[in-house]
Amino acid sequence: MELSFRLRIALWSALLSGIVLLIFFGVTALMVFDSLRKEVDGKLLIFTQQYALDARDMDEARVPQLQQVAILGAEREEGRLVELVDPEGRQKYKDPEWPKPGEEIKYLEEGMVETMRYQKQSWRVMSRTSNRYRVRMAINLVGIRDEVWQMVQGFLKALPVALIFIGVGAWWVAGRAVKPIKKIIDTAEHITPEGLSERIEGVESNDELGRLARVLNRMMERIEVAFHQTRRFSADASHELRTPLAVMQGKIEVALQEGDRSDYDKETLAELLGSVGQLRSIIDSLLMLSRSDAGSLVMEHGKLNLQEIMADVTEDAEIIAEGEGILLKAGPCPSGVEVSGDGRLLRLAISNLLANAVKYNVSAGGEITTEVEVGDVDCRILITNTGPEISEENKERIFERFFRGDPSRAAAKRGFGLGLSLSRVIATAHGGTLELLSSKGGRNTFQMTLSIVQDQGLEARGTRDRLIP
Repeated sequence: MELSFRLRIALWSALLSGIVLLIFFGVTALMVFDSLRKEVDGKLLIFTQQYALDARDMDEARVPQLQQVAILGAEREEGRLVELVDPEGRQKYKDPEWPKPGEEIKYLEEGMVETMRYQKQSWRVMSRTSNRYRVRMAINLVGIRDEVWQMVQGFLKALPVALIFIGVGAWWVAGRAVKPIKKIIDTAEHITPEGLSERIEGVESNDELGRLARVLNRMMERIEVAFHQTRRFSADASHELRTPLAVMQGKIEVALQEGDRSDYDKETLAELLGSVGQLRSIIDSLLMLSRSDAGSLVMEHGKLNLQEIMADVTEDAEIIAEGEGILLKAGPCPSGVEVSGDGRLLRLAISNLLANAVKYNVSAGGEITTEVEVGDVDCRILITNTGPEISEENKERIFERFFRGDPSRAAAKRGFGLGLSLSRVIATAHGGTLELLSSKGGRNTFQMTLSIVQDQGLEARGTRDRLIP
């Protein structure tokens, strides 16, 4: 059975804490033992020196009393062994437990101290000489070892209790840590095509989990928008394609029934040709938008003369505007202004803006003006038309696919609702922007911004790139 994430955190915390505590206490025990051993060395230094000084003035009968005094003055009841040798080399005194011949404790250099094994125990030994009296003293380290071992035993008894507290604390901390994750999981489980509005609530911290929740919320917002756009796109595309197809079907059926009337057949074929043109325009626009969404919009790069482009598109737009009784005033475009991009796509984007200005103009006596403003690094193309004011809520929606401000979707002159969306995609692909600059006083102004080519040696019709707007 796999353990939960929270339980694994608690167990790992307890394990790692136990290892750290063992290492820490092991080092501490060694330091304590070394400190106590240095304390023994200090005692040896004092006792041997004092013993040698006092023993030379005592007779042999009083020497054991000196040893007894040394033991009673000790802070810890360590076992001691003492040997005293007079200047003539005679052994003046030794403890009854002093090693027998063959088990002798070796002589050390003057003032040296060393740990030796005797009777399966460790002894700290030092030799000193004063006025030719030589003293050797050994202190048993068993008392130090017992003291350190008692400390270790106390630690080992307390360790399980400490680990339990650490584990419980880690369990509590882990519970608080994974609580936002549980909210994220619960929210993700409820996300369905019908429940894309679900959002992660209650995670407002500024740590990694809070940032994760905000990122996921923004991601779900983008998914919701994309899903609704796709659903609406499919519905609108079906609607737009169904209308000309229905017209074509009806005309074909009539033509089949009235096949003996050549004049009617020509008129019917002309209408069918117009419907086919509508279908082709819709399909071409949808194909370009789909390629843009997939990041595979192919466009050419090269130097383009903006004055020539504006002259071409305004000349064609004047003919369409004149047929609708609309006056088009093309403002001057500074000469020598060059932009980088695909001339065919830029002409299409500007033509769509002008066509939109014609379609959504007043019925008669309307006006359209174009203007080009040039800055240091970019230029602005302004297209203004008379027409109904666009509400605040629709200022961005007009760039959505198949959106049209006129509720009457059957009016053929209103187009398919793809022009502005396609123009914005093209502007973005060229590193520019397209926006509704203002809509008030019966005049709507659209602004397209494009970067100006600096002198960097670009050649016309240079390269072909796949662009992701």
